[in-house]
Amino acid sequence: MIYRVTYLSDGLRVAGYVALPPELQVTAQQIQDFLRRECGDDELTAQAVACVLPSAGGSVQSAKSIEPQRRYPVFVYCRGGIGSVGRVRLDWLAEFASFGRIVVAPCYRGGESGVGHDRFGGVDLEDSRVAVRLAQAIPFADPAQIAVMGFSRGSINGTDAAIHEGASHLILWGGLSDLGRTYEERIDLRRMLKRVLQGSVYKIPETYAERSPIHMASRIPCPVLIVHGTEDQQVDYGHARRMYEELQRLGKPAELITLDGLGHHMPQPVRLTVLAKMFAWLDRSSVNGK
Repeated sequence: MIYRVTYLSDGLRVAGYVALPPELQVTAQQIQDFLRRECGDDELTAQAVACVLPSAGGSVQSAKSIEPQRRYPVFVYCRGGIGSVGRVRLDWLAEFASFGRIVVAPCYRGGESGVGHDRFGGVDLEDSRVAVRLAQAIPFADPAQIAVMGFSRGSINGTDAAIHEGASHLILWGGLSDLGRTYEERIDLRRMLKRVLQGSVYKIPETYAERSPIHMASRIPCPVLIVHGTEDQQVDYGHARRMYEELQRLGKPAELITLDGLGHHMPQPVRLTVLAKMFAWLDRSSVNGK
């Protein structure tokens, strides 16, 4: 099942989603009770919004065959965009969960949450950090296997959360690595960036650098997988290449999957093939250790 939830971040009731593997039977009431207990807020909610069909990953078991004490790996998905642009997609959550993962997806303050303001890698970073901490506390989750994926702008939140909360793996899919370059490349985003960050890259370069994963690379504590299409028009492929080169220079474990001829988004059959490679990398890295 997929549940729309609220949780507490900086005193704000922000929105997010929790998706569970098809064989994991947990009620909305149990999710709600967990969130209220962990956050200390009896007004938090959890509501079932969709189901997860078996199974892209081929790992589905019948409910009767699940080991009573089994703990599932967690996949924290940090969305792209801002506000109503790039909202969390339920079909993506279902695909992630079908690979046998508990999926946690913060929506960030503002936008769908309806409270606070998304600062594009500012105060909203706490929303992603809290999501990881909650994921680590889920009773049937494996706290040692918390992978974080940042898609597009979500690379900022994902990288920050991986650093501050000690993720086991980080995936950057179509992710920007240098917000200053994004300002230069995406003329259509300049007005939004100047409004949200309160200045241009020329006026406040340090603010843009603070929000750039390439400048966080030395602090990343885990293996990194970068997935990027060569024809990406939203986030140029150069972001992936430069991030990968910086991780290599720092001696960090990193792999780059180049999607030749593909853009920021892709047809579902292609996406599922790439997802299979991504989750195979996660499984392989988990066996080999961090």
